[in-house]
Parts: sequence; C-alpha cells; structure tokens
Amino acid sequence: MAEHDLQAVAFPTLDEAQVATLGSCAGASLTKYRAGQTLFRCGDRDAKFFIVKSGQVEIRDETGDAPRVIVVHKPSEFTGEAAQLTGRPAVVTALAQTDCEVYPVSPEALRNVLNRCPDLGDIILQAFIARQQLLRESASFTGLCVIGSRYSHDTFRVRDFLARNRVWFTWLDLESNPQVNQLLKQFGVTEADTPVVACGHMLLLRNPSNRVLAEAIGIRKRLDQQVYDLAWSVAGPRDWRLRSMVPLKDSRRWCWSAPRPAVRPVAACGSRTISAFPPG
Repeated sequence: MAEHDLQAVAFPTLDEAQVATLGSCAGASLTKYRAGQTLFRCGDRDAKFFIVKSGQVEIRDETGDAPRVIVVHKPSEFTGEAAQLTGRPAVVTALAQTDCEVYPVSPEALRNVLNRCPDLGDIILQAFIARQQLLRESASFTGLCVIGSRYSHDTFRVRDFLARNRVWFTWLDLESNPQVNQLLKQFGVTEADTPVVACGHMLLLRNPSNRVLAEAIGIRKRLDQQVYDLAWSVAGPRDWRLRSMVPLKDSRRWCWSAPRPAVRPVAACGSRTISAFPPG
C-alpha cells in the first residue's frame, strides 16, 4: 500500500453522523480538556479511546531520546491503537494541544462498539492496523528498550520472549552500542544489573523473569480471584464428553450433566486398581 493511502486509512475523518453514532454506541459523555493536559501516557494500561469533537489532540512518541509528534488529531478524528484492544500498555502519549472536547471510550466499551456498529468497527480496526504498520516502519520509533550483552543468556531470553509475543522493542548491545554507558547512568544501574528493560526515560525492570516481564507489559493479567463451584457427571469410560451446563440457584454454581447414568470406570495404578468413583 502506498504511503499516502496508508496515512489515509490510519487517520480517517468521520462525518457528523458517524461521530454521533460512535458516541451514542459507546455511551460516552462529552469531556473537556485544557491545552497541555494529558489524556493518556505511554505505558498506561487500559488507556481510553478518544473521539475528538473540537480542538486538537497531539500524539507523541516518547520512547526515543526526545519526544516526537506522530500526528495531531483534529475534530471528527480519533485516537487509539491495537494495545487498547489487547490490554497491553499504550505505546504512545496523547495530550491536548489546544482546549478540546472529546468523547472518552473505555476499552470494554470500545469492544462493544466493534460488535454493535460493524461499519464503524471496520474503520477503527483498519486504522489500528495501519497505525501499527506505520510505527513498525518508522526508523525513529523505539518501543521498549532492552539493554544487555550479546553474550548474556538472560539478554537472549528477554529478547526471544518479546519477539515471540510480538512486542516492539529495540536492543542495545553492551559491547557495540556507544549510547549504552550513558543510558545505564541515566537509569542508575550498572552492567551487573543487565539485561534491563526500559520505556523512554523510565526504567521498568532489571533482569526480569519472563513472568514478571509479561505482567509488567500487560501480556499476562491476573485472573479474577472469584471462586466458582462446579459439579459434573459423565456417562461412562467410553463417553467423557460433557453434554450440558445447568445453572443452579446461586449464579456462581454450575452443574455439568450427561444424559446416561454414570458407569463406574476403573483405572490401573501400578499393581493396584483404583475406582474413579466411590461405590453407591
């Protein structure tokens, strides 16, 4: 796709009817921001999606040495990128360039919009995909910064983990990159602390495990700690398929059932035979 066409897809202008439909479909209320106020920052989780009603909203890349303006959204345009649908931290910063009025939409409400308003959903998704491509092709976009030695097993592990999960990052090699010593001093760490993971001028982690790294960048989310009870039965050793799920009086309790009476299966364990179900 040509650069001009990609820009048009990435930053579309909606008509008044589309803006009104999008605002009502998301259940959003008009909100005012003063010039200079931040709508969301790079690294924020669950950043909102904003539809610009009036004024201008500036999108900045703050992952490099100096902030860089990517685009300025004008009325009838919208902010956002794929991270807002996946639950990962925002990769850019948005601030009000002038006094502005916007419709803020939560990630959950945005997903509802994609389901309930398919025509608008297609425009939004295509814009997100195009914006992702433009950032990937930008020579100045850094994303996460991994500082570590090419000879370090942990540096390779961190890089491999990010690459497998398709997270944007830039690797700075201790042995060959001239900026490394300055960055380590800026973050207040030494070579012994590497590999380190940073975003812009903010140090995130020192030699993190894969699990800690996943939680920090939003790949792994903590599960709801709500406890549920589950009762289930099967038709026998040849038919372990679960046939239906029936809610009990308490909405947190569910019962799986099969159409035939259960036959008592047995399973061999060493020299003993153990019944899978108690008699009776």
